This record gives sequence, C-alpha cells and structure tokens, in this order.
Amino acid sequence: MSISNSLATRLSAETLVRFFGLMLIAWQPFWSGARLPTFLLLLSGLWLLGRKRIDFSATPARRLGTIFLLLGIPVLLSVPTSFEPVRSLFVLAVLGIFYLCGLALLQGLRQDADRDWLQRWLLILIVAWSLDGYIQFLFGRDLLGHPIDSGRILGPFVGNLHLGLFIAVLLPVAAWGLAKTRPLLLLGLIAFAGFIVAMSGSRSSILLLLLAVATLLIHLNKRQRLLALLAVLSISASTAYLSPAISQRIQAVMQTPRDAGLYDRLNIALSHRLTIWHNAAAMIADRPLTGVGASAFSEAYKHYAPPDDMFLTQQKVYHAEQMYVSVTAESGIPGLAGLLAAVAFCLRWFRRAAPERRRQAAPFAAALAIIAFPLQSQPVLYTIWWFPVVLLLLCGLLAALGEPSKDNPTASQS
Repeated sequence: MSISNSLATRLSAETLVRFFGLMLIAWQPFWSGARLPTFLLLLSGLWLLGRKRIDFSATPARRLGTIFLLLGIPVLLSVPTSFEPVRSLFVLAVLGIFYLCGLALLQGLRQDADRDWLQRWLLILIVAWSLDGYIQFLFGRDLLGHPIDSGRILGPFVGNLHLGLFIAVLLPVAAWGLAKTRPLLLLGLIAFAGFIVAMSGSRSSILLLLLAVATLLIHLNKRQRLLALLAVLSISASTAYLSPAISQRIQAVMQTPRDAGLYDRLNIALSHRLTIWHNAAAMIADRPLTGVGASAFSEAYKHYAPPDDMFLTQQKVYHAEQMYVSVTAESGIPGLAGLLAAVAFCLRWFRRAAPERRRQAAPFAAALAIIAFPLQSQPVLYTIWWFPVVLLLLCGLLAALGEPSKDNPTASQS
C-alpha cells in the first residue's frame, strides 16, 4: 500500500508541475498573470527539494544551474553601482525563484510523453487565442468582452501586445508534430493564427512569426513551402490594409522628408529605436564592466539622454527594445558574455546529443532560436511575464536532451 501511495504521489506531483508550467503562459491574460503559476511552481520546487526528489547530479539539472549562473552572476555584479539597487536585487531574487521553478519543471517534463502533453495543449491554446482574436475582429469584442484596442487585435490580453508575441514564439513547439504528419493542416494553422499575429499590429511579432514559419518549413516539400510563402504574403498584404497600426507606421515612413538622412529614415522606420540604442551605447561606454544595473534602464536613461530627447517628455523608456543591447546596458559586457555563453552552451548540448534526443528537443530548440535571433526587437529578458516563457522552453529543451551518458556515451557530460 505504501508503495502504491508513493507512486500516486509522485505522479500527482509531476502532473501538477506540468500543469503549472502550461499555466505560466495560459494564465497570463488573467489576474496576477504569470505570478500565480510561478508561486505554485515555487512551492512545488520546494516540496520536491524537501522530499529529495531533485537530483542535482543529473545532467538537465546541472545544465540549468550553469545557465542561471551565467545569467545571474553579471546581475549580481551590477548591484553595487546600479542606478536602482533595490530593483537590481529584486531581479537577482526573481532569478533565484525561477531557478527553483526550473528544477520543478525539469521533473514535470522529463518524459517524452510529458513534453508531448505540453505541445498538444500549447496547440490548443494557440487555436483558442486565435479564435478569440477572430471574434474580436468580427464583432468588436472578444469572448471576455475586451474591445479592439486602437485597431489592434489583442484577444484576452488587455493593454499589451503579448497575444501575437506568444503565438509566434510558441508556434514551433505547438505545430512541430503537425509539420511532420499533417502538413496541410499546418498550412491552415499558419494562415489562421498568422492573421491574428499580424493584426496585433506588432512588427516584432510579425518578424517572429516569419522566423517560426521558417523553422517549420524544413518538414515541407517544395509545393507546401510555396503555399506557406503565399500564405505569409497574403497575410502581410491584408494586414497592411486592415490594420490601422501597420498602416500608420507605413504612412509615417512614406512621409519622411526627402532631405532626411539615412539615420533619420531608419530611426523613423524603427519607431525611434536608434535613439534608444544610441543612449544605451553611451551607458555601455560609461560602465562597460557593471552596466547601469539590472532593471535600472529607465532610471539611467534620464542621465544619458540629451535634453532634447523625445523620450524624456513624450514616452518613458523601460528597456532598450532589444535583448542583447538591454542586457549589455544593464549588466555590462559580463552580462552580454554570460547571455551569449548560455546560447552557445544550449547549441553545443543540442548538437552533441544523440539523434533521438535531438529529435525530441528540436521544437523547443527552434522556439529558443527565434527568441535568440539578434536582428529584431525583443522584450526585456528579466520580466515576470516574459522570462517564464523562456524558462518553460529552456526546461523543455534540457529535459528532452536528457542524460548523454545514457543516450550517447560519447557525448560530453557538461
């Protein structure tokens, strides 16, 4: 009886952890966002730790620890000279919390069937969010009563652009199985969800969608790739006409004065991001070893921007609108080196894994790859709504790669 009870408890704990991992994304439009499932995952991690169910010597756990050290040490070094030391310490504490959450997620996702479950539910979530977006587009309000926001289709998300971003980033994970077994259904999903991504009015989400589709094309034949390309072109053309946000940005670029220089033209096309990046470069040049402090970008911006900077009076700048620039500005060159090393380690672990492990890890690797793609605008990495998404994908990758000593004796243990 005790053995049966123990087995039931173990299965129940892993099932809960897996469910909380899904809720890191699915619960984001609702009260508390990712905070509630994060708290529940933290409790799960502490419980598993207390029960000695977490094996720190296992390869996935050691690799997760390596990633968090690479990200956390530069944050720690930025605290003493931070423009906002309390906020920087908070980021450090949050990283510690998410490390425990990650250990729990590794337990919940360690079996192939566990990750298959997560992929199926992410597919259901993407379809549900897209359907809600169509209802909002056609009737002016979504199923929860949220109206269209300045012409943007945001679905259940109020006041932010997370809908298109999440769909685009999660598409490789959710649709990977369809790409291999039901390619025509995949093409339908790309068209169905892609329209909603584009109608969110976010150029970053549209670029992420293009990258996501590119990762899925490897499974398609030439005819199917052509159909996917036509679907993307049709979506782009229709949203340029139907989306007020996209139309306004195109119009702003078209109305750029003819005598404007290349810098000004690019700055307008990029919604004045070059101005932000110029001031971020000044932060890096001034504090190359520590940065201005994790999560202190907005406070530091006031000290590095010239008096006539439009963002000092019209709109507050919270981050550099680009992951690598933000990390370097906030935690210096060590922060950038740590982030690049984390990306390099993930790539190395993936390439040296056994073929079956790479096959299992490929959907998560594809999603992480489009997040890491440098030529795009990205959310700031260390936020309570975005880092959980990255963490879930990272844990899916590490869990899928498994133990190289068992699956591939010649692979590195690091």
